Amino acid sequence: MIEAQSAYNQTPAYSTVHQAVEQLVQEPPVPPFDPAIHLNFQPPHKRYTFTELGLPVPKGVPDLCYTEPFQLFSEEGVRMLRREVFRRSFLDKYMHSWERAPCIITGFSLDDEDATFIRQAMTHPVTQAAVNFAFGAELKFRNGLNDVGYVNVQLGSGGLNGVYELGETPSKPLPAGEKISVSEYDDVPIDAWHKDHTPVVLVLMLSDTSTMVGGETAVRMGDGKVINAAGAAMGAGVMMAGAYLEHAALRASNCSERVSMVNSYCFADPNADDTGYSLSSAHYTRDSHAMTRNLFMEQKLTKLRDRCDAALQRVQDRRRKGEDPDREEIEGWIKVQIDFLKHTGWETFHRIPDYVHKERPEDALKNYLTDT
Repeated sequence: MIEAQSAYNQTPAYSTVHQAVEQLVQEPPVPPFDPAIHLNFQPPHKRYTFTELGLPVPKGVPDLCYTEPFQLFSEEGVRMLRREVFRRSFLDKYMHSWERAPCIITGFSLDDEDATFIRQAMTHPVTQAAVNFAFGAELKFRNGLNDVGYVNVQLGSGGLNGVYELGETPSKPLPAGEKISVSEYDDVPIDAWHKDHTPVVLVLMLSDTSTMVGGETAVRMGDGKVINAAGAAMGAGVMMAGAYLEHAALRASNCSERVSMVNSYCFADPNADDTGYSLSSAHYTRDSHAMTRNLFMEQKLTKLRDRCDAALQRVQDRRRKGEDPDREEIEGWIKVQIDFLKHTGWETFHRIPDYVHKERPEDALKNYLTDT
């Protein structure tokens, strides 16, 4: 009987079932997103403007720079986001290092089958309504390779291998005043100084910050001074007009983990400034250049189409009223679209690889198409 049972245990059917059970234990299923369970929205108490920070207000966008932290996800919502992100199979596929940050988890888009819960959560109408209300303007979700569920992880003495030890339950920080063990990453920001490649971002905290020391987002004001924006609680977020605001993610000194998720947006108004959407943060050593450029072109041309539709509506309204076109308005609109197309062309064919992580050179757009 023992021999028969032993032989049965070696059969392919048993092996397949055993492997399936092991995978379920190691990677439990992620349920569908339910806003009634996974959200806990509480609006921010304050929004800060570009004017308050001594920064120029980008043309055609609201004078909104960043918000105080506000609660968005419930504790259960955070657990499910982490359950999806920290699956071994997910980390094997999407965890990387790059020049700006020691550990990122990214590379999927809204068109991929991976990150189902993240996609459902961030594109749900209730979530979008909360995000719009929090920032104070109508926004539209981006769907590029690094626009949805972009995760930054603070590394410790275990390095990248230590990330595999993280799970759906956030680690407790040490009491204030105590520090984690020394590592080679102690003096390395979680995400170094930069401007984002999209006009607006939501930075969502997925770690327990109850006694966290450090871990804030540093912001550079117009006079060059640096302020540390208030840190967000677990499940809370901060929204920033990150393409126009230089900022960095600082390390926490008493936590074995500091995990944040970044999601990207543009303004829903097609006529709002879109120069903040660029390829400046492209991971050119890892991302598919073809995918990156085609997605960029697709999104830019979609915005141009929306602008043309709005302009066409205005022209049709004038025709019905028997009014002449307004020369100043029309010629101004044409110039804006020419600059828009110049920006699109330069970003697509000149940004990678020479100007990634850098500001666009002065007069680059003027020199790109000198015959217009």
